[in-house]
Amino acid sequence: GTSVLLFEGSITLLIPLQEAVATPQDRKKFPTLYPKVIMGIISFYTFFGIFCWMSFGNSVNTVMTTSLPPGNLATTVQLAYSVAVIFTFPLQNFPSLEIACSAIASVAQKLVYSSCPSTSGNGRLMARLVLNRNVIASCLVCLLGLVAVLTMERLDKVVSLMGSLLGCPLAFCFPPLIHNQLDLSLSRRRLWLNKMISYLGLGAMILASVATILTW
Repeated sequence: GTSVLLFEGSITLLIPLQEAVATPQDRKKFPTLYPKVIMGIISFYTFFGIFCWMSFGNSVNTVMTTSLPPGNLATTVQLAYSVAVIFTFPLQNFPSLEIACSAIASVAQKLVYSSCPSTSGNGRLMARLVLNRNVIASCLVCLLGLVAVLTMERLDKVVSLMGSLLGCPLAFCFPPLIHNQLDLSLSRRRLWLNKMISYLGLGAMILASVATILTW
C-alpha cells in the first residue's frame, strides 16, 4: 500500500503535465520521456531505501527523522521538516479540499432545502454559514488533525491503508477503464489488457488492505 501511494500521483498528474508542455513538438516527445522519468524515480527510491536499510537496519522508525542521532543537527532537520510540512500543507490539500467542499456543499444544500423548504431568514443564514466553503474546509482539516493525533503511533499502517484503499484504484483501476470509455477505436486486445490491469488493481487493493488490517 505504501509503495502504491508513492506513485498514484504519477497517474493522476499525467494528463495535466502533458497539457502543460509548451510546444506541440515537445508534447509528442512526452510519451517517450515520461516512462523514463518514472523509472528514474523508482530506481532512486529503490536504492535510497536499500542503502538506508543497510545503514540503519530494522531499527529505523516510521518517521525517519526520529531515527537520527540526538544532537543539534537532528533537531534542526526535524524543525526544518516540520516547518516545510506546515507551509506546504495548504498547497497539498487545495485540490482535494476543493473537490470535497464542492461535493459536501452540494449534497448538504439539497438535504437542507429539501427537508425544510420554508426555512426562515435566520435558518437560511445559518444554512449558508454551515455550507460555506471555509467552514467545511476547516472542519475537514480538524478531522485530519484528529486522525493524525489518534494514529500517530501507527503512521506506517495508516499510509499503507491509504495506499491500498485509495492509491490502488487511482493508479490501476480507474485509468484503464476511463481509457476504454474515451477511445472507442481501441483494439479488442487493448480493451482486454486494460480490463485485466483494472482487475489486478482491484485484487491488489483487497489483498493489501486485508494484510494491513490483519497486521494493525
